[in-house]
Amino acid sequence: MPEVPTQNFLVYRDGKRRVRAETCVRQLEDTVASPSFRRGRDSLISALISAGELESALSDADFDDATFAAAVTDHLAESALRADEGLEYRLPVNECLRLLSRIKPHGELTVSIPEGFAYYALHPLDFADTVSCVPLDMPSALVIGIRSIGTTLSAVSAAKLKSIGVAVERTTVRPWGHPYERKTTLTPAQRAQVRVALSHGAAFMVCDEGPGRSGSSLLSVAEVLEQEGVRPEHIILLCSHEPDVDSLCAPRAAERWRRYRSIAAGLTRRLPGDAGRYVGGGEWRNLLIPQGSPWPAVWPQMESLKFLSRDGRGFIKFQGHGSYGQRVRQRHEMLAESGFGEAYLGQESGFGVHQVVKGISPRHHDVSPALLRHFAKYCAWRTTAFASSASECDLHKLEEMTGINVEQEMGFTPELHLELARPAICDGRMQPYKWVAAAEDRWLKLDAATHGDDHFFPGPTDIAWDLAGLCIEWELGAEARDFLIAEYVRISSDRPAARLPDYELAYAAFRLGWSRMAASSVAGSVEEERLLRAARFYRNAMTHLQTPPVLA
Repeated sequence: MPEVPTQNFLVYRDGKRRVRAETCVRQLEDTVASPSFRRGRDSLISALISAGELESALSDADFDDATFAAAVTDHLAESALRADEGLEYRLPVNECLRLLSRIKPHGELTVSIPEGFAYYALHPLDFADTVSCVPLDMPSALVIGIRSIGTTLSAVSAAKLKSIGVAVERTTVRPWGHPYERKTTLTPAQRAQVRVALSHGAAFMVCDEGPGRSGSSLLSVAEVLEQEGVRPEHIILLCSHEPDVDSLCAPRAAERWRRYRSIAAGLTRRLPGDAGRYVGGGEWRNLLIPQGSPWPAVWPQMESLKFLSRDGRGFIKFQGHGSYGQRVRQRHEMLAESGFGEAYLGQESGFGVHQVVKGISPRHHDVSPALLRHFAKYCAWRTTAFASSASECDLHKLEEMTGINVEQEMGFTPELHLELARPAICDGRMQPYKWVAAAEDRWLKLDAATHGDDHFFPGPTDIAWDLAGLCIEWELGAEARDFLIAEYVRISSDRPAARLPDYELAYAAFRLGWSRMAASSVAGSVEEERLLRAARFYRNAMTHLQTPPVLA
């Protein structure tokens, strides 16, 4: 059977959220004014990220008050940079509060998640290191951040330039259009800013986390600068990683990218002091999977950064900077206290530290009534410990993802209606290798705090997603499936049987799309073989869950 192309699968969800403008401002005021803001660099970084989010959201809404938020971001970036370099610094509490008091927006703002800060161990100050690598022989610079995350990154880059005596101006833009063919439009004020910078012989630096699959956002900004008269050799793309330009999806991406200089931040150096052996990119399998057992498939580029502690007793995993890491930390602490998760030893620089668990993962044919009962208790516990509101769940997008992935793989659109009865932040990773037998009739769930609320589907949704995951990943037969559901009903009083089949289809459709997308990123490797094998497993599950419609 020929393998299916990957371009039309959906696996990423939209992480934007709508928040009252007054709430955004008040939360940042509270952060800056709180005693914890004065306690350490992590609090300063958290405030910097929040300021960048506020500035970006106000700019997207075209509020003039965005200039006040930009000044807050700049103040915090300068203080964070001085602290990072071991220099004397002063927290700009009064300046920030004064500026925030002048912001008077009304209505709602759209706040986008800065994925690099939340999921991929990009530290805001990594771009200060990147700027230090720029061979700059110009007296001034115009720094342009691509909203959203580029807002904070541009502030840090500008702060670094300023610290080395470069005259610098900063602005941000929002590219628009198809993800593979973004376009950028400058405002009249920004065009005037470019003209002034040109007259001063400035360098032009474009800041963004990417490039993503296409590279079109960064390219669109560089090209609009060229249209304004900037020479391509004066345009520098500052990004988080150096791409394989020949694989970028934008039209003529490689040819266009090579017109400009690009400098990548690369792997962050801002790690916990106890970080030892690297076990990211699937290397953790050498640690956790018994010798001789088949390795599960991974998407190496999408994995969180992971290390062993120097003494080998701690597992160190990136969990998010700022408020994103705080939420994950709280979930890990609750998992540990409940007895469902491994011991949690704390968090440093956005990384959580867990006790390395010694034990054996059960296999799918090892399912016992005791294990099924434990699964049921765990799912019921998540519905209360990690309960969500209906407004946080987007079943329409889940249905859309399922329909597109099934149609792409199977050639027809399924009938589907997802119901919401017990909204929660689900686990999202129910595979057998994610469980460890710690003692007789006692199992620990690994990696249980992040995946139900990251930038992949499902996001907060009905607990039926996790029950579906158990049924599929453990290949439960009818008797075991019925026992699992009966135990869950007994514990929770929730009755998921009627809504479960559609969630099983949605789960399988997501995992299949994820596996195929991942396989395309590691073409020609042993990992590709594992991922395609996983895709066939989920395709087989979908085949048993759904039959094509009968045509009259």
